[in-house]
Amino acid sequence: MTLTLFITLLTILALVSSLITEAIKKVYKATKPTLVDAIISAVAGWGGGIVAYILMGIPFSAANVVCVILLAPAIWLCSTLGYDKVVEVITQIGLMAKE
Repeated sequence: MTLTLFITLLTILALVSSLITEAIKKVYKATKPTLVDAIISAVAGWGGGIVAYILMGIPFSAANVVCVILLAPAIWLCSTLGYDKVVEVITQIGLMAKE
């Protein structure tokens, strides 16, 4: 797996994971969003990575398997930090504009 492919998968799958997590948070108010995001990120990271490998014909070598394993925690980190921080910044900009 090239670095470009890793970052592309990371960006796309983190976006998908974040959107699914936010939808679940809106529907089920009593859920733990970090735990939900961790589970969704694991499924998206490992499942999406394996599907990408199969569709692109990438061999399952030791280095490629390690990249797929590391894809899930990277997606979890990006999707957890991404959405909440973006909403916080937008809220702060809105509060500054009102002043």
